[in-house]
Amino acid sequence: MAAAAPAPSAASSSTAPAEEAPPTTTTATVSFPAFRSEEWIKSDFDKIKAPPKVLEGQDLMPGYLGDFPTSGLYPKQVANVREQIRVSLFRQALFKVQNTEVTYMEECKDLRKLTKVAPRGDSPSLISLFARGSEFWSYPSDAKLLCEEIWSIDRCGQNVDYQVRFHKEGRDGFSAAVYPTGLRDLWNSAKYYYT
Repeated sequence: MAAAAPAPSAASSSTAPAEEAPPTTTTATVSFPAFRSEEWIKSDFDKIKAPPKVLEGQDLMPGYLGDFPTSGLYPKQVANVREQIRVSLFRQALFKVQNTEVTYMEECKDLRKLTKVAPRGDSPSLISLFARGSEFWSYPSDAKLLCEEIWSIDRCGQNVDYQVRFHKEGRDGFSAAVYPTGLRDLWNSAKYYYT
């Protein structure tokens, strides 16, 4: 039986502001091939589940669902819809990671592993500035950034990071954008999309 937590003393209940908890990370092991073959999609795609830290704490409620006054009567179904959106966004981002990873097939044919998911800090980076500029031109004006994460991928023993940005578009839409953080990875990603 667990012991009860001690009651806070008067000395500990000062009016000092609470310190923010540091961003948490999670070890996530999701294996995936660099190349999306038809066989892999048929056999393994539906088995891919998002690690718990992906989109943690984000409100993934579509506007149309929130508009129904009776949706509160079905909390389990609403939770299922939110989880389906979270898993779909994870898979969308994973596909975009694969678009870069496939350019390394000659160097590394092994499965890739998502080893870590962490919230991206607030400090500006060149990738963030590039992402904002790119999204300014390509996203609708009502798109809102939900969160940014750093995904660490094991590519044959080499750790590579991707900045993953999740957006809400309008009242009902959601999307994911993925930006490699390494210069060579950025170059290979650009070659994949533009050649």
